[in-house]
Amino acid sequence: MDFPSQLLAKPDALILDLAANSREAALSGLHAMLAKCPAVKDPPRLLHGLLERAMLAPICLAPDVALPHARTDAVERIVLGVARLAAPGVGFDAEHPNVRLVFMLGTPKPQVDEYLLAVAAITRLLKAGDGRAGLLAARSEAEFRELLERGAQP
Repeated sequence: MDFPSQLLAKPDALILDLAANSREAALSGLHAMLAKCPAVKDPPRLLHGLLERAMLAPICLAPDVALPHARTDAVERIVLGVARLAAPGVGFDAEHPNVRLVFMLGTPKPQVDEYLLAVAAITRLLKAGDGRAGLLAARSEAEFRELLERGAQP
Protein backbone atom coordinates (compact mmCIF):
# COMPACT_ATOMS: atom_id res chain seq x y z
CA MET A 1 0.00 0.00 0.00
CA ASP A 2 1.37 3.44 -0.89
CA PHE A 3 1.86 6.44 1.41
CA PRO A 4 -1.46 8.28 1.09
CA SER A 5 -3.42 5.04 1.29
CA GLN A 6 -1.62 4.04 4.49
CA LEU A 7 -2.27 7.46 6.00
CA LEU A 8 -5.98 7.32 5.18
CA ALA A 9 -6.40 3.69 6.25
CA LYS A 10 -4.79 4.33 9.65
CA PRO A 11 -5.24 7.96 10.70
CA ASP A 12 -3.20 9.21 13.66
CA ALA A 13 -6.39 10.32 15.45
CA LEU A 14 -10.04 9.42 15.01
CA ILE A 15 -13.07 10.79 16.86
CA LEU A 16 -16.66 9.85 16.13
CA ASP A 17 -19.51 12.20 16.98
CA LEU A 18 -17.33 14.98 18.34
CA ALA A 19 -19.54 17.49 20.13
CA ALA A 20 -18.61 21.03 19.11
CA ASN A 21 -20.52 24.27 18.79
CA SER A 22 -18.08 26.19 16.57
CA ARG A 23 -15.39 25.72 13.97
CA GLU A 24 -12.72 26.57 16.54
CA ALA A 25 -14.13 24.05 19.05
CA ALA A 26 -14.21 21.34 16.37
CA LEU A 27 -10.63 22.07 15.30
CA SER A 28 -9.40 22.26 18.90
CA GLY A 29 -11.15 19.00 19.84
CA LEU A 30 -9.64 17.04 16.96
CA HIS A 31 -6.26 18.72 17.44
CA ALA A 32 -6.21 17.64 21.11
CA MET A 33 -6.36 14.00 20.00
CA LEU A 34 -3.93 14.47 17.11
CA ALA A 35 -1.45 16.25 19.43
CA LYS A 36 -0.90 12.93 21.25
CA CYS A 37 0.78 11.50 18.13
CA PRO A 38 4.57 11.27 18.63
CA ALA A 39 5.13 12.85 15.19
CA VAL A 40 3.63 16.12 16.47
CA LYS A 41 6.67 17.92 17.93
CA ASP A 42 4.99 21.20 18.84
CA PRO A 43 1.22 20.86 19.39
CA PRO A 44 0.54 24.58 20.11
CA ARG A 45 2.34 25.62 16.92
CA LEU A 46 0.37 23.05 14.90
CA LEU A 47 -2.93 24.36 16.30
CA HIS A 48 -1.88 27.94 15.60
CA GLY A 49 -1.04 27.00 12.00
CA LEU A 50 -4.37 25.21 11.51
CA LEU A 51 -6.41 28.10 12.91
CA GLU A 52 -4.41 30.70 11.00
CA ARG A 53 -4.94 28.84 7.71
CA ALA A 54 -8.67 28.50 8.43
CA MET A 55 -8.90 32.28 8.89
CA LEU A 56 -7.10 33.04 5.61
CA ALA A 57 -9.05 30.92 3.14
CA PRO A 58 -11.89 28.41 2.92
CA ILE A 59 -10.96 24.93 4.10
CA CYS A 60 -14.10 23.06 3.04
CA LEU A 61 -14.15 20.50 0.22
CA ALA A 62 -17.92 20.01 0.19
CA PRO A 63 -20.95 21.35 2.04
CA ASP A 64 -20.36 18.93 4.93
CA VAL A 65 -16.60 18.25 4.69
CA ALA A 66 -13.69 20.35 5.97
CA LEU A 67 -9.98 19.86 5.36
CA PRO A 68 -8.10 22.02 7.86
CA HIS A 69 -4.41 21.83 7.12
CA ALA A 70 -1.12 23.48 7.91
CA ARG A 71 2.35 23.25 6.42
CA THR A 72 4.55 23.52 9.48
CA ASP A 73 7.73 22.46 11.20
CA ALA A 74 5.56 21.41 14.16
CA VAL A 75 5.29 17.87 12.72
CA GLU A 76 7.99 15.34 11.77
CA ARG A 77 5.86 13.67 9.09
CA ILE A 78 2.39 14.14 7.65
CA VAL A 79 -0.21 13.48 10.33
CA LEU A 80 -3.93 12.96 9.83
CA GLY A 81 -6.80 13.34 12.25
CA VAL A 82 -10.35 12.47 11.23
CA ALA A 83 -13.51 13.49 13.07
CA ARG A 84 -17.18 13.04 12.47
CA LEU A 85 -19.03 15.88 14.18
CA ALA A 86 -22.27 15.27 16.01
CA ALA A 87 -25.39 16.20 14.02
CA PRO A 88 -26.36 18.72 12.82
CA GLY A 89 -22.72 19.70 12.37
CA VAL A 90 -20.87 22.97 12.79
CA GLY A 91 -20.67 26.11 10.68
CA PHE A 92 -17.21 26.59 9.22
CA ASP A 93 -18.19 29.60 7.13
CA ALA A 94 -21.31 31.10 5.55
CA GLU A 95 -21.31 28.57 2.70
CA HIS A 96 -20.68 25.55 4.96
CA PRO A 97 -23.08 25.79 7.94
CA ASN A 98 -23.27 22.05 8.70
CA VAL A 99 -19.84 20.45 8.41
CA ARG A 100 -19.93 16.87 9.70
CA LEU A 101 -16.61 15.38 8.50
CA VAL A 102 -13.21 16.89 9.27
CA PHE A 103 -9.91 15.63 7.83
CA MET A 104 -7.09 17.49 9.63
CA LEU A 105 -3.61 17.42 8.06
CA GLY A 106 -0.33 18.63 9.50
CA THR A 107 2.44 18.56 6.90
CA PRO A 108 6.16 19.30 7.14
CA LYS A 109 6.93 22.28 4.90
CA PRO A 110 9.11 20.36 2.39
CA GLN A 111 6.52 17.60 1.79
CA VAL A 112 4.31 19.40 -0.71
CA ASP A 113 3.99 16.43 -3.10
CA GLU A 114 3.06 14.06 -0.28
CA TYR A 115 0.50 16.55 0.98
CA LEU A 116 -1.12 16.74 -2.47
CA LEU A 117 -1.22 12.92 -2.64
CA ALA A 118 -2.92 12.79 0.77
CA VAL A 119 -5.54 15.34 -0.29
CA ALA A 120 -6.17 13.36 -3.49
CA ALA A 121 -6.68 10.15 -1.47
CA ILE A 122 -9.19 11.91 0.82
CA THR A 123 -11.02 13.34 -2.20
CA ARG A 124 -11.21 9.92 -3.87
CA LEU A 125 -12.67 8.42 -0.70
CA LEU A 126 -15.34 11.11 -0.50
CA LYS A 127 -16.29 10.75 -4.18
CA ALA A 128 -16.38 6.94 -4.11
CA GLY A 129 -19.84 5.34 -4.22
CA ASP A 130 -20.78 5.33 -0.54
CA GLY A 131 -17.68 7.08 0.80
CA ARG A 132 -19.06 10.23 2.36
CA ALA A 133 -22.53 8.82 3.07
CA GLY A 134 -21.02 5.69 4.60
CA LEU A 135 -18.76 7.68 6.92
CA LEU A 136 -21.72 9.76 8.05
CA ALA A 137 -23.87 6.66 8.66
CA ALA A 138 -21.26 4.38 10.28
CA ARG A 139 -22.61 3.07 13.58
CA SER A 140 -19.27 2.21 15.17
CA GLU A 141 -15.61 3.13 15.08
CA ALA A 142 -14.85 -0.27 13.55
CA GLU A 143 -17.32 0.36 10.72
CA PHE A 144 -15.90 3.87 10.19
CA ARG A 145 -12.33 2.53 10.07
CA GLU A 146 -13.38 -0.19 7.63
CA LEU A 147 -14.76 2.48 5.29
CA LEU A 148 -11.50 4.45 5.56
CA GLU A 149 -9.49 1.33 4.78
CA ARG A 150 -11.73 0.39 1.86
CA GLY A 151 -11.48 3.93 0.52
CA ALA A 152 -7.70 3.77 0.77
CA GLN A 153 -7.52 0.81 -1.62
CA PRO A 154 -6.20 1.83 -5.06
